[in-house]
Amino acid sequence: MTGAPVLLVESDKASVPSFAPALEKRGYRLIVAHSTADAVVRANGSSPDVIVVDAASLKMSGARMCRDLRKSLAYVRILLVVDRKTALDENSGADLILRHPFTARKLLNGVNRLLPAGDGASMQVGPIKLNLAQRKVKCGPREERLTPKQSKLLEVLMRHAGEVVSRKTLIKQVWDTDYTGDTRTLDVHVSWLRSVIEPNPVKPRYLKTLRGQGYRLDAGTEEK
Repeated sequence: MTGAPVLLVESDKASVPSFAPALEKRGYRLIVAHSTADAVVRANGSSPDVIVVDAASLKMSGARMCRDLRKSLAYVRILLVVDRKTALDENSGADLILRHPFTARKLLNGVNRLLPAGDGASMQVGPIKLNLAQRKVKCGPREERLTPKQSKLLEVLMRHAGEVVSRKTLIKQVWDTDYTGDTRTLDVHVSWLRSVIEPNPVKPRYLKTLRGQGYRLDAGTEEK
C-alpha cells in the first residue's frame, strides 16, 4: 500500500542512521518529527496511518514516548524500535516492537502489517460486527471505536465464537506474552468490551465468563 502517510519519530543527529530513505523508497508519504511533542503536532495535521517511533536513535524510553503519544493519538497504530538492551514493556501502547538489529525489509514489513486494510475489512458474529481496519464495533444501534488491544481481544473471541478461550491463550494472542501471573488487565479489557456490546453488562448475554476456564463469545444466537 504505497502513498499511505507514515510519521517517523527519530533523532535529528546526522551521525544516527535514519529509516527515512527506506520508507520513502517504498513510497510512503513520510512525515518526520524529532520529539513526542513535535510528533503530536505533525500527526494532528497529517493524520498518519502508522507512527514509527525510533526510541533507539533518540536514546529515550520508548514505552514512555508511546504512552505520551497515545494520550493524544489513541487510535493510530505505533511501531516502536528499541535497542537490544531495552527491556520490553508490554504496556507501552505500541502495536508492534522491533529490537535491533533488524533489516530494513523487516521494518517495512512491520509498517505494512499495521496499515489499515480498508473499510471493507470486517467480521461479524451474530449482532456483533467488528471493522478491523477502523477498529470500530457495532452491536445493535450502538457503535464504538476500540483501542488496539480491545479490538484484538474481540477479534480473537470472534474467531473462536462458541468456544471457550482460556485466559492464557487470550493473553498470549493479544499481549504477545506467556506471563499469566496477573490477569487483571485482561479482566479490565473484557469489562470494557461488555460495556460496548452488552445490553446489560452486569448480566452478560454474549461474552460469558467460565470460571476456571476462560471466556466464550456466545453471539450466534439470542439467549432465551
